Amino acid sequence: MKSTFLTPALAAVLGFALASAPLTVSAQTSTNAAPAATTMTPAPAAKAKSSYTPYAGTISAIDATSVTVTTKKGDLKLAIDTTTKIEVSHKKAAVTDFAVGDKVTGSYATGADGTLTAHSLHKKAAK
Repeated sequence: MKSTFLTPALAAVLGFALASAPLTVSAQTSTNAAPAATTMTPAPAAKAKSSYTPYAGTISAIDATSVTVTTKKGDLKLAIDTTTKIEVSHKKAAVTDFAVGDKVTGSYATGADGTLTAHSLHKKAAK
């Protein structure tokens, strides 16, 4: 009689066991390789809260160093200095391009001592 080491039933059981066994494969890593360079994009900076207060109104008084603007909330007396951005129709202008009665917009900063300084003074040119 001839002896068979693997019978068909035993082969089926082993085949099933091998087929259902979990197989884990991992890549070989080298211990002396330099780490891959990563580029990190910085998170966008949070927008800083503006320290300027917007205004809109009509000029009631103006001279070389200050402007008074009548707004819905009352009069604003704003100092004008060399940093004040002055524009007429989006073009650089001078204080002399403004007159009492002009409708203006802009923004101002409040100093530690409570003084108001115009950050910007804008108007549209007459048509």
